[in-house]
Amino acid sequence: MQASDHRDVVARIDDVEARVLRGDDGVDAVVALLDRAEDAAGVPLVDESERARLEALADGEIDRHHHWHSVVARRDGAAVGYAGLVLPDPDDEDGLARGDVAVDRQSRPCDPPLQSLLVAVDEVGRRHDAGRLQVWLRHATEDDLHCAARSGYAIERRLGVLSRSLDALDPVPVPEGLVIEGFDDADADDVVAVLAAAYAGTPDGGWTREQFDRKRRFAWFDPDDLLVARGPDGHVRGLHWTKRRGDGAGEVYNLAVHPDAQGERLGAVLLHAGLAHLADIGCREAMLWVDLANERAVRLYTSQGFEVVWEDVALGRDVRPSASPRLGLSAGTR
Repeated sequence: MQASDHRDVVARIDDVEARVLRGDDGVDAVVALLDRAEDAAGVPLVDESERARLEALADGEIDRHHHWHSVVARRDGAAVGYAGLVLPDPDDEDGLARGDVAVDRQSRPCDPPLQSLLVAVDEVGRRHDAGRLQVWLRHATEDDLHCAARSGYAIERRLGVLSRSLDALDPVPVPEGLVIEGFDDADADDVVAVLAAAYAGTPDGGWTREQFDRKRRFAWFDPDDLLVARGPDGHVRGLHWTKRRGDGAGEVYNLAVHPDAQGERLGAVLLHAGLAHLADIGCREAMLWVDLANERAVRLYTSQGFEVVWEDVALGRDVRPSASPRLGLSAGTR
């Protein structure tokens, strides 16, 4: 176990202490906490990239990257919450640090674990000269949002998590000349071009070949689950990237149509093709995440039987560097 000092403690709220996780000390407890909390909630509570970093660290497969910091909230020595924060590169002009916050839902919604983590990631950002913070709180409740507001965070994005049964699918005709088939390695650059064009100017923009290849290295990736739509010229015009989640659930992981193909109803065609694929491989339910500000996408999904079941929320705030950590915060600050 590594030695720690007062700098490791970044927030105290009532009986909860939020402390920086150094090295791999305590990683197993954090992974166990997330497993338990996600099983209870029935939903993922941190991003898959954050999970992969933690699990690789626990397995001794990676060393902690200096741009990645983790905070554990503990009550009476037991882990009750976790936050991970990826700091911006030094040449990143907006200085945006991104992360996840997750708490044990056996605690009250606005209990000290959540507030201590929100205070802690702010402090970590300050210490490392981040300009802004954006952290995701998944399966958020109204009480969570009130707590975040009292901690100085504003809602920056709302992702609706939608679901529908795959028992009955209404057929959608495929336009003449369009071919929908599974992904091949030779399609990689075309797929990246579609993703980059479809998400240009949005918070999910900036797709690159490196990012796409990194996604393909996740254990769940199967090229048969990435459907591409080719036009008469053979080029990829759109895609439906599905994902097998287990326990009879599948996911609309990414549905994208190149802007040049807008107006051809490819979205509905690809959505149906992907849902039919999920049903064929044994999934009974499909779920997806969609930005609720994207009215066109929300209309498409709700018209095809999807309903909102919960929300994931991105919380943001400005960060100003401070000379010393803010430790003894009391419940009176909530």
